[in-house]
Amino acid sequence: MKRKLKEELVKLSTDIITSRGLTEIPQLYESAKNLYEKLAVLKFIDEKLNDIEIDVSKNAIASKFEKMASAVMNENKSVPESNPHEEDIITPGIDTIKDMVSEMPGGSEINQFFAEFVAKTEVVKNDKEELTPEVELPSKETKAKSLNDTLSNKDIKVGLNDRLAFVKHLFNDSTEDFNRVISQLNTIDTEERSIAFIENMVRPDYNDWQGKDDYVNRFMGLIERRFA
Repeated sequence: MKRKLKEELVKLSTDIITSRGLTEIPQLYESAKNLYEKLAVLKFIDEKLNDIEIDVSKNAIASKFEKMASAVMNENKSVPESNPHEEDIITPGIDTIKDMVSEMPGGSEINQFFAEFVAKTEVVKNDKEELTPEVELPSKETKAKSLNDTLSNKDIKVGLNDRLAFVKHLFNDSTEDFNRVISQLNTIDTEERSIAFIENMVRPDYNDWQGKDDYVNRFMGLIERRFA
């Protein structure tokens, strides 16, 4: 569970780093919000559940799950009252935890419990306000998932000779650095962002790869082929 959350955090962080232009502010806001939610859950797991042996009985799972959800809700309450989007942060925290049900033993047995818990938390500050039913419409997220599914089957593949050359000439003989960059590139969903990530976040760490144009062109070709 922690590994999955950390992978999602890497992807969200990379998206935020490579986001450019005012036209992407809404997406940047959503990414930052999701990053906060997942960090809150990861922080709770690391501090509270790291040494706990999970009991697979229904009552034990429900109890731990309710504590986890309550902790995330309490974390979100720490947002300053002046924050105009506080309501946007609390509810998605529940969605983040819901995604983790599949990672827990006996997850199918607590679906009803989760539904009841969410129903209890879906309240408004002013009891005079009416709850408006939400209508699910096709969203950009659906399209994004489709694109991500496509790209997940096109992760960057590097041959042995190229790998050895890139590690030696571009990454100062650090296989760890090379693997980290490739892993991050595989989480980026556009060629433009991938190039921006390399130009702004990677090259400056290695003397801008001066005098190594041949290897640079071969390396950038990996990105081009991924989105071809």
